[in-house]
Amino acid sequence: PIFVPAPCTTCTPAPRMHTEKMTGAEYPSSLLRLRELQESFEREYKDAETEDRNSLIHRYIASVDDSDDRFLLGDFGSDMDWINTSRPLTASDLRGRVVVLDFFTFCCINCQHVLPEIKRLEEELPPSSGLLVVGIHSAKFQHEKRPSSVGQAVQRLGINHPVVNDSSSRLWRKLWVNCWPTMVVLGPSSQALLVLVGEGSTSFLHLFCRAAVDHFGPDLRLSALPLDPGGTPLSKPLHFPAKVFATETRLVVADTGHHRVLVADHDGRVLYTVGSPEPGWRDGALNDARFNGPQGVVWRDPHFVYVADTGNHTVREVDLEQAQVRTVAGTGQRGSDLEGGRQGPQQPLSSPWDLCLVEDILFIAMAGSHQLWALALRDSQLFGKLHLGAGTCLRIAGSGSEENRNNSYPLRASFAQPSGIAFHPPDVLCIADSESSAIRTLSLRTGAVKNLVGGALNPTDLFCFGDADGSALDVRLQHPLGVCWSSDKQLLYVADSYNHKIRKVDVQKRLCTTLAGTGVAGDATGSFSDEVQFDEPGGLCVVGSRLYVADTNNHCVKLVHLDLGFVEKVTLTLPDATDSRDEDSASMDVSRVALAPEACLRLVLELPADLAPGAPHQWRL
Repeated sequence: PIFVPAPCTTCTPAPRMHTEKMTGAEYPSSLLRLRELQESFEREYKDAETEDRNSLIHRYIASVDDSDDRFLLGDFGSDMDWINTSRPLTASDLRGRVVVLDFFTFCCINCQHVLPEIKRLEEELPPSSGLLVVGIHSAKFQHEKRPSSVGQAVQRLGINHPVVNDSSSRLWRKLWVNCWPTMVVLGPSSQALLVLVGEGSTSFLHLFCRAAVDHFGPDLRLSALPLDPGGTPLSKPLHFPAKVFATETRLVVADTGHHRVLVADHDGRVLYTVGSPEPGWRDGALNDARFNGPQGVVWRDPHFVYVADTGNHTVREVDLEQAQVRTVAGTGQRGSDLEGGRQGPQQPLSSPWDLCLVEDILFIAMAGSHQLWALALRDSQLFGKLHLGAGTCLRIAGSGSEENRNNSYPLRASFAQPSGIAFHPPDVLCIADSESSAIRTLSLRTGAVKNLVGGALNPTDLFCFGDADGSALDVRLQHPLGVCWSSDKQLLYVADSYNHKIRKVDVQKRLCTTLAGTGVAGDATGSFSDEVQFDEPGGLCVVGSRLYVADTNNHCVKLVHLDLGFVEKVTLTLPDATDSRDEDSASMDVSRVALAPEACLRLVLELPADLAPGAPHQWRL
């Protein structure tokens, strides 16, 4: 059913949603009545002809609206923090409007999948139509309760509608919500009309909201709201950088908020800019290519960069020698296939988050389907018996259930939003399993999935997080997003993102200790003995004694000198963009030409012959 019964102590997981246990007061009769009406409506809707469904929605809305036991939301409360508004919204602001309440938590990939659909709904039915979307941020992790953290996430995720920080889960409990994402549609009297659960229900949400706006049309209030979307634009070279990759001579940065990839030398001089600040999906020349929130990046000799283009659900290949970008896996649409096996560009993917290259296999942390996948760049063999033909992209571990389940058989194991992946020679992948707050391993020899540190013994417990060094299951992490292996130090480094720390793990002893970071979000550099601070570090990479960290919410890359014991910021220098319009327009002979409507005007631009080969440049006519 579309509606997942709220009184359940543990919500039966439907595809693609994150659940939490509910305890407490007696379930209200008004919500029980709504549940009965909605379940009856769902049965009728499923059996109805397509042309009859709109009238069926109208009849259902009327039946709920006429009920003598309606659930009314009431006020939000005066002590909540609001984002994207000039003042807190009240119940009176909602009255006279169809309102969609989107219950989400910013760590959750399922919630992130809903956001593009919500944005399309807002474009189709803006506030001037009588529909208003309000995000209700009900946190899972402790870090997510901070108003500043929610504000940064709203900006990073591109959310423009009002968002209230329900840090104490008051609204969550009031509406008996028990999983992310959940969407509740309210009528003009703030009466609950519909409850939708999971990311697979957004297409029906569009149909229902159109019908609701039409149904209540004469009664809707179209007055202005105190909306104030967006944050202050940054002038920094980076905007929410998510991941980094370093070689002996190059530093590759996923400039996620700018939807581009930067390739620099170790002095910080940016040599290549791939993509542009505008999101999109387009192959082609480096400047013409478009990405959408790229995350993981990895270098392949002699001149290739592979990119986890997360928002486009693709993997891209950047050929720096040919100055071209092409899609090597993914169709550009989020897929629901949990097995794969097609050639890369024909294989739908779901939010690839990080990449790891081992010989001729590109391993993918597929956060959206809670799995590990592989893309064979050449004919390869895995687990000593699995043949991978060149170009094949398929699942290699993870059932698709969001769990922290270890198993000797990789397809029976389960992950919970894997977000970081690294190779530990000779035959082990280390995985930052963010939603279980654990670091786990996959043997490339046997396929066995095991725990390294963190997380719970119970595979269904995804709430075992905190901040504690120690060994094995005594370790407490909080939503780690990145891992990297140092062959020199024989240590695994972890971006413990929501604890704002960099940790190191002795893999043999399963011993985890803090390397740098105070546990409090900040932006301080200096020696390890000082209070070095990070703010949601998302990715890291090590070359020799140099550990590079994508300090996401500080919009920078930091360099940790492992031997010298201090941290500094990497200063990235973008090449100057020379605009010749003012200089040339004063001396140009301009001719005025009149053309017939069917005529074609052909312009030829002759460029100087003395441009430095390979120098970054851009021409506009």
